[in-house]
Amino acid sequence: MPIGARLLLLLLLACSAELSAEQVKSCLQSSLRNTACPHQIYRAVQLPDVNKMAVRCICVTDFSPLLAPATTPEARLAQLRLKQQLQSNLPIEVEAILQVLRRER
Repeated sequence: MPIGARLLLLLLLACSAELSAEQVKSCLQSSLRNTACPHQIYRAVQLPDVNKMAVRCICVTDFSPLLAPATTPEARLAQLRLKQQLQSNLPIEVEAILQVLRRER
């Protein structure tokens, strides 16, 4: 995507998305995190039971271990455990967040 198109898309998102203080505070991250997330991004995502897109903060650091395919059975088990732990406290499916991070959504 050309840089001009990206800038236009960002401008449209900034103008159309309602970014409240609550959305900024409620970053999608691990419930075990007790320090500031070192790598955050803001993306427009579809929330459950809401018709329009909303801009949400995502802590990339917490989801990065799930982005690469597991190469061993132990790694697959670790990924499954992490995915379950993350899912237990998130309003959005972990797979949907991963799709956003992979730019599939």
